[in-house]
Amino acid sequence: MSKRIILVGCGKIGSRHLQAIAKLSHEVKVDIVEPSYDSQNLAKLRLKEITYDKTNHEFFWYKSVNELKKTGDLVVVATNSIGRVDLILELINKGNTRFLIEKIVCQSVSEYNRLLEKINESNGKGWVNTTPRCFKSYHRIKELLQGEKVICFSVKANSKSGLGTNAVHYIDLFSWLVEDNKIILNGESLLDELLPNKRGQNFKEFSGTITGTVKNGSSLSITFLPNLSDEIILEISTNRLKIIINETNNKITTYGGVKDYNLEFNYEHVSSTSTHIIDNILKNDKCLLPTLNESFNGHSELFRIFNAHINKLSKEDVELCPIT
Repeated sequence: MSKRIILVGCGKIGSRHLQAIAKLSHEVKVDIVEPSYDSQNLAKLRLKEITYDKTNHEFFWYKSVNELKKTGDLVVVATNSIGRVDLILELINKGNTRFLIEKIVCQSVSEYNRLLEKINESNGKGWVNTTPRCFKSYHRIKELLQGEKVICFSVKANSKSGLGTNAVHYIDLFSWLVEDNKIILNGESLLDELLPNKRGQNFKEFSGTITGTVKNGSSLSITFLPNLSDEIILEISTNRLKIIINETNNKITTYGGVKDYNLEFNYEHVSSTSTHIIDNILKNDKCLLPTLNESFNGHSELFRIFNAHINKLSKEDVELCPIT
């Protein structure tokens, strides 16, 4: 029996989800909701870029969720963060219960709590698309870190890579590696300048450093500065070993106790990771991504430090965190 997937938003990221859906080996019907003709055309072009069984899937195009006539076995939400919770609540009211949600989930703790409450009321499930924890390379690295008590984790990149947009990926990866979601963040080393966001004037970007700690003393540092390389460099170290990962160039260097391991790094893109994630949800009602509950603390801490920074610079109280 074929499954039905609803994809809401098929722009830059949503069109990559569509590629991933097309690669599913079993039959699916796909309802695609996208009001922009430009984004619809982008998604159709990206379908032509890949090889898939065109007899296995049916695609239906809509401009609004109000046009949807059936519920989905899974809803993939790839809109930006503005109004996303209201959109998901509308989809829940239509009978949908399973959601794969792009980060950032929303723009405030109150919005996030509304979503969690409604998901729980409907006996639903939601997962947040912070994908690095799904990469095979990071699973191998986590195996090597077993038994290590304290981990130091750092990320460095150029500001144009988007600290506000991408910090949640590394917060989630760190939390997964140390098996502790209760991270406490510090944003005192953010630079005193709000940067434009390529996703539009409703969003802001940040530069500088975010730090974080968890109960066992493991620490996180994320630094995005204008004078740093365009390459995204991660360093994971303990008192026994050090692993340096260049995510941009798929390079990995090891020191200490891991010299004898044949480690490789491969950055996995949405157009491939989502195929496995969606397939797992449809077949097993679970996947490797964090649940909404597991991702809540990382989101709320980001809202807290970014809003505090904006408040300091603008002298105004900000309720909605302008990131997506």
